[in-house]
Order: sequence, then structure tokens, then C-alpha cells
Amino acid sequence: MSGWWTIISTDTPEQMADMTQVNKAAFLATWEAGLSGAGWIAQQCHDGKATQLSSNGFPNRYTTSADVIVPLLQAGIAEAREGEFPQDKLTAWPGTITMHGQRIAACAPGQLLTVELWDQA
Repeated sequence: MSGWWTIISTDTPEQMADMTQVNKAAFLATWEAGLSGAGWIAQQCHDGKATQLSSNGFPNRYTTSADVIVPLLQAGIAEAREGEFPQDKLTAWPGTITMHGQRIAACAPGQLLTVELWDQA
């Protein structure tokens, strides 16, 4: 399957960049999506709500605040229908969504979060 594996974490970009230090207990959510499944974070960057730090697909790394991501996560990650991944909401392939509600709810307003999208091509 071609597409993206998304991780949203409370770890810093530096912590996420060191593969030996990745703390899965800091993950808020993970999911897999199709080729256009990265449109939502591109839109956040376009709107000035996220910053892209790397763009090579291994991974694409971004930062954004909990104020931006937590409401999206609390609204839920929709299951893709007919391979459609709209830019205005989080969408994933059925069966690939992992969300940690207590961790999401514990995020402080303004808290910096790291978003990684790994190329699955």
C-alpha cells in the first residue's frame, strides 16, 4: 500500500529524530492513510498553524501546538471511504487507527507537539 503512516507525539522533534530514544508512551495517535492522506497537515502549514521541519518522507516532520491538533483528534479520525482523504479532517484506512484519549485530553493548551508522516511507498 502506498501512502503515509502518521504519528502525533508529545516528544520533541529532537527526541523523535533519535530512533533509539522514541517513547511510544508519548504517542497521542497513529494511523495509515493513502497518498493524499497528508493533505490535512499541508493545509495546517499553509494556514500558518504548523511548521514543516523535514520533507524527505523518512519522515516528513512538523511541529504544531495542542490547540491545533487536539480538537482534530477529539473530533475523531474518520475511516476513508473509497480512498478519499479530505484535507479538512483526519482520515485513515480502516483498522489502522490508534488513539490514546487520556493522553490527548492531558495535553496543555499551547503544548508543542510533533507530527511525523512516514512514506510507505
